[in-house]
Amino acid sequence: MAAVRHWTMRLNKSAKRHALRSFGCIAILMIALGAAADAQNIVGIWQGTLPVGENPRIVLKIADAGNGVLRGSIILIDRSPDVRPLLSVIYRAPELSVAIAEFSFRGKLSADGKSIVGTWTQGNESFPVTFALATSEALWTYSGPSKIPTMSATADPAFEVATIKPSEPDAKNFGYSRNTRLFQARNKTVVDLIQFAYQVRRRQIDGGPSWINEIRFDVTGEPDAPGLPSLDQQRLMLKKLLAGRFGLKMHIEKRDFPIYALVVYKGPRKINASDPSVYGHMAFSPKELGDGDTAIQFSNTTMPEFADLLMNFIQDRQIVDETGLTGQFDFTLKIPTSVLHGGTGHDDIDKANAFLLGVVPLGLKLLPKREPLEFIVIDHVDEPSAN
Repeated sequence: MAAVRHWTMRLNKSAKRHALRSFGCIAILMIALGAAADAQNIVGIWQGTLPVGENPRIVLKIADAGNGVLRGSIILIDRSPDVRPLLSVIYRAPELSVAIAEFSFRGKLSADGKSIVGTWTQGNESFPVTFALATSEALWTYSGPSKIPTMSATADPAFEVATIKPSEPDAKNFGYSRNTRLFQARNKTVVDLIQFAYQVRRRQIDGGPSWINEIRFDVTGEPDAPGLPSLDQQRLMLKKLLAGRFGLKMHIEKRDFPIYALVVYKGPRKINASDPSVYGHMAFSPKELGDGDTAIQFSNTTMPEFADLLMNFIQDRQIVDETGLTGQFDFTLKIPTSVLHGGTGHDDIDKANAFLLGVVPLGLKLLPKREPLEFIVIDHVDEPSAN
């Protein structure tokens, strides 16, 4: 009998443990379902008006990205139809917090789920804002000037009209204007133009007369195909201009370089596939945080684009994408603000180290190694022909 009682007690303990495990699983499931239900309460399109100036209207879109993650975007509907992805979307019912580089909003969902009342912060100013759940009949739409349609992906454009002239000796403006149909390069050397056209760094260019690093030009060109050209199409047109107007002749060699390979690292990757409904070109925007760091939000960014941008901060090596990740991604890189802005006591080495460490929390790593890279050797180049 004692043996039977002992077996019964063990059975009862086992049953209790099983019941407790079952109860725990049910509780976790109920919590998960509750969280999912809460998240669904905030999913939708919300509209609100800032009580400043001409009362600009804001459209806030919140969507379920799966795995309990929310994603959001914002449209400043009176300014542009462009959809900008949010830096973060945090919802703990009934509290909502969203942020993008220069804006943030904190609010509370009403009991009926039809409005969010809170505070919009922009820089050092804050304003009360109420977002209302939009209906299909009352949805705000952009009514400003139409955007230029994009150029056909199969187009093989050249500059129909192009002007090249020496820059003013004391010119302050420099750079490229690429978001309009008209291509403009200001205060650029021939080497600068080659770098842009062929997507290389200065260390990957050799040969040619000294003036290609000294004389600066202003270049303006209009495509011979309709529509707004892509970045790759702009580069193609510039290659044709360099060959036709500067008589550029070159060949490509392979040479060994010390590089950083951008690779997938251990742990989960904190990068998300971009929402295809959000505007398609790469964008990044910084936001200073209160803890001494700056968050740099990257949107619609490919890994090769990210590697190319990192080379602006890590100067000593070429950075090559070897992640194997394809497509466009949204992610946030955190860097010490003092290093990013070149504060006292920080040099290029500090900046490089900050970015080397900064990519690790994303599930990425910059691995030092040597690899053969393409190298442009200039065989012939002339000063530009007349306009």
